Amino acid sequence: MKKAISLLMCAVMLCLSLTACSGPNADMTEENITKTVETVETALKEFDIDNLNKYVDSSTLSIILGYAEEHEQFAELGRAIFGNLEMEIKSIDIDNKTVTVSVSNKDLAQTASDFAQQLKSEYSTFQLLAKLSSDLFLDTKLAQLCQDIEEAEILPQKIEMTLNIEQSKKNLVLSFNADAENAVSGGALSAIKTIYSN
Repeated sequence: MKKAISLLMCAVMLCLSLTACSGPNADMTEENITKTVETVETALKEFDIDNLNKYVDSSTLSIILGYAEEHEQFAELGRAIFGNLEMEIKSIDIDNKTVTVSVSNKDLAQTASDFAQQLKSEYSTFQLLAKLSSDLFLDTKLAQLCQDIEEAEILPQKIEMTLNIEQSKKNLVLSFNADAENAVSGGALSAIKTIYSN
């Protein structure tokens, strides 16, 4: 009997601890929005693929995440790009389902632009897409980019942006448009897109 009571108590304690440690849910409340922003900031800095897929809606990040699931080098690049990211909530608008945040990161626009320009001069788009599955290529090229990112300076001014909040079945999702992608990446994502759209 004592064993049964002990097991029951352990099960109750486990359930309570899991509930206390659970992340934000799908309720549109200030507390959940705040938790979601914090979760997204940490997920970007750690380039946590599971949480980024769960809490972020971003077309550009989705492409990078797809590659990162197959090649660790892309995850390392993500950690390099977002490692110095800081997000601070300025205001929450529950009625309009938005959150305004202030963002700071390294100034990566020129670094990313130079990298993309060099790749474009060396490889056609078709050749480059084929190279993205080569670990040797990724080890060489992305390691150099990560080194250049490490040497970049923090942007002198913070960027303010407003993100739309979507409700999925289990949690809230932050929607990143091109401006938001640009802000959190220190200009890196838009710099690369600009080179390859010309």
